[in-house]
Amino acid sequence: MRRWAESRKMEALKVFAGLAVPRTLPSIFSGIVCAAAVAIAVAGCAARRPHVVSSGVAPSPQRRLVPPPRPLAKPQKKSPAPALLKLMAATTESEKGERAYRNEYYKSAARHFRKALELTPGYLHSLSGLGWTLYDSGRPGEAFPIFQDAHNRHPRDRGVRRGLAYLYFRYGRTEKARALLGSLDRERWPELANIEDELREMKLKGAPLPRPPGEKRKKPENGEEKISDRLFGFLKEKSPAEREKEDRVPETLMEALKEPVPEKPEKEKRPLPKKKKELLLSLGKGKFIRAQPPSFHTMVDVPGGLLPVVRQTAKRIAPFRIDKLEVTNALYAAFVRKAGAAKPPFWKWARFVGPHLPVVGVTWNEARAYCRWAGKRLPAEEEWEFAAGQGDKDRNYPWGKKFVGRHAVFGLRPDRGGPKAVGRRPGGASPYGVEDMSGNVWEWVESPFRRRENGAKLVSRGGVVYRTLRGGSWVNGRGAMRISSRTGDLPGRRLPVYGFRCAADSP
Repeated sequence: MRRWAESRKMEALKVFAGLAVPRTLPSIFSGIVCAAAVAIAVAGCAARRPHVVSSGVAPSPQRRLVPPPRPLAKPQKKSPAPALLKLMAATTESEKGERAYRNEYYKSAARHFRKALELTPGYLHSLSGLGWTLYDSGRPGEAFPIFQDAHNRHPRDRGVRRGLAYLYFRYGRTEKARALLGSLDRERWPELANIEDELREMKLKGAPLPRPPGEKRKKPENGEEKISDRLFGFLKEKSPAEREKEDRVPETLMEALKEPVPEKPEKEKRPLPKKKKELLLSLGKGKFIRAQPPSFHTMVDVPGGLLPVVRQTAKRIAPFRIDKLEVTNALYAAFVRKAGAAKPPFWKWARFVGPHLPVVGVTWNEARAYCRWAGKRLPAEEEWEFAAGQGDKDRNYPWGKKFVGRHAVFGLRPDRGGPKAVGRRPGGASPYGVEDMSGNVWEWVESPFRRRENGAKLVSRGGVVYRTLRGGSWVNGRGAMRISSRTGDLPGRRLPVYGFRCAADSP
């Protein structure tokens, strides 16, 4: 039994077999016990696999009662649906078109946007991008149906509404344009002033005014189409029906009384305009300018609140007003004309002279003088930051937490790029409705420049304190589009990336 326990079963079998033939005490009982022991030993050897001997000979294969477990198969990744694949491809093409549009490669941009629309018709990003590409490349007739389709599919998108309203205004449909924009104020919508300038040039050249695509030009009822007919049409012979109508005499008194008697127009008595008090502002060196009456209808009311500050708990901002858009060339031109200010040097370059573009190349002193002339002031740095939405800790950009390249003008080439028209990216507005606070141009503010990481010390050169600029510009990368982005420069520096907007105290 000890040998059986030690797994030496073959030796134990021989021992049990030797006991099967009793030598000393022959009896029937001992024989039955030995026979049973032999049977149990044989059954145990047959049920177990034999030991592998040291000779290296493999044992005979035995049949397994339970099959070995199979290895677990790796879970297969499900391929995305075809619709999702098309949307991903359309998004890629639309982003390529956006980059080409920002760099003014309009042919390439239109090609990418059309490819995206072939994959996913009605995609808002591609429809809006294609519409603005055609609009800016001088093809408003092709852009008009694109904006109409986009507005029918996405009536709440503000960028599409503005593009369609500008085209309605171009085609003389002022009521429809007013319904989309809310008002036709040229200061609030500088693009309208640009359209008026184009229409005025067309009139001077004698070209016909533009009409919506597909609409035929209506002929005048009297058949006068040429300019000579409009000037000398009274010399043309009248038709017999017209002569009969003029020569006809009323037959009855009632018929004569029905004819209206022409009334003499009364002269309107208009009250004499009151003389406004003029405020003279000094520009230094014995030069003064007359200030304009302040106009706040293009400004946004900011209620104020708590603004988180580095190394401090928070700073309370009083309510104030700030311009919804950056100061444009058209507004600054009035300051140059009426106040005798110097022209920005970059007006000699075609890519900086559009009336709807933000004015660039102005110094901090000139920006401050313009705001004073307009009855306003430059915003403080804390006010600018609060209006951009930095009061919300979870907001990295004026529009939200995540970056959206469509909402800002950035990353353009310095040798051929430039700022874009203000008010073209309503999706990038701050929570208070202030637009273009990321990208386009750096904006001067009133506050001196302090490095936040250097103990809040003033930065100066030669005794002149630097002034702060906020918001990034059209040549900066994506990192400068954050609300926290800031820089500083000398107050007399002129660069084609420096602009500004005004602020005012809340009533």
